[in-house]
Amino acid sequence: MRYWLALLTLLALAPRAGAQDEAEQPAADGPAIVAALTQERVDIRSDFAGTQLILFGAAQGMRESDDIVIVVRGPQEDLRVMRQSRVLGVWVNMAPVHFEDVPSYYTVASTRPLSEVGAFSALRREGIGLDHLRLDAPETERQEVRFGVEVTVSEIGAEIAEYRAAIARNRRREALFAETFQGVDLLDGGLFRAKVTLPPRTPVGDYTVDVYLFRNGRAVADRSVTLEVRKAGLERIIYEFAHQHAWLYGLVCAALAVLFGWAAAAIFNRR
Repeated sequence: MRYWLALLTLLALAPRAGAQDEAEQPAADGPAIVAALTQERVDIRSDFAGTQLILFGAAQGMRESDDIVIVVRGPQEDLRVMRQSRVLGVWVNMAPVHFEDVPSYYTVASTRPLSEVGAFSALRREGIGLDHLRLDAPETERQEVRFGVEVTVSEIGAEIAEYRAAIARNRRREALFAETFQGVDLLDGGLFRAKVTLPPRTPVGDYTVDVYLFRNGRAVADRSVTLEVRKAGLERIIYEFAHQHAWLYGLVCAALAVLFGWAAAAIFNRR
């Protein structure tokens, strides 16, 4: 019921937004997107087993050949990735690379496979798709002047594709990375909807949901909405205490471990 009420609200707002755009801007500005989530905040408690949200929207001026792509990016984090190499018959970790600002959660849903939706340059520019996920490793980069132009050169080179594939493979196991082709349902009148699935190990933080309208291989309109994932109840109190008073939290944990260890030893000795 909540979903249909939100959808009716969206239908009511979409023409009004289009009329406002026509009043403020020339008619040649092109299409526009209106989008919203059925739930803008997710509370994580001890019994959280994952959840599923619905993103719905309307694309004004959408043509039959156009495509919708939805990208959900979670809070960023630094990541250290190493390659495994065989040395004297033993597998060891080598060549560590420190990546900065890697999304902890990243999913893509589209009306068709991305290779059919957008050109390589457009997907790479917007960072759409696991093959185009942006990875920054400042420690491996240096500035050089080539043909009178200063450019950034990375020591990783073509091996960046292997690191990107390794990150995506590990995150897929935890359902934190995903690509769903034909994951966007197109409805009548330029309406669309898609499912956003959050796994049990969903990271807390602020999420960005970017909606793109692709036409002739490039994005001609986009819209962003936000999603907040937070700890709730006792879990939130403990989480905030651990992050705001890390040293005190460590002392409390150590003290509790000693206390429980002493209690267990006392019980078994009595027996």
